[in-house]
Amino acid sequence: MMKQVSIIGIIFAVGVLVLLKVFQDSIPRISEPTTNIFVFIGFIIIAIIYGVSQHKKNNNQK
Repeated sequence: MMKQVSIIGIIFAVGVLVLLKVFQDSIPRISEPTTNIFVFIGFIIIAIIYGVSQHKKNNNQK
């Protein structure tokens, strides 16, 4: 069950990357450095929250 979920996640991620590559020209570019920093910090915060929630979920299942 766990391997099937991870394979589906990998396929989904590859699909999203392909779509981003296809529509790359239509996505507006952000050239302001402060906006890039805010987007990067937001991404890191979301990744940390997601990682912590996954860790707690795995600990509760054991």
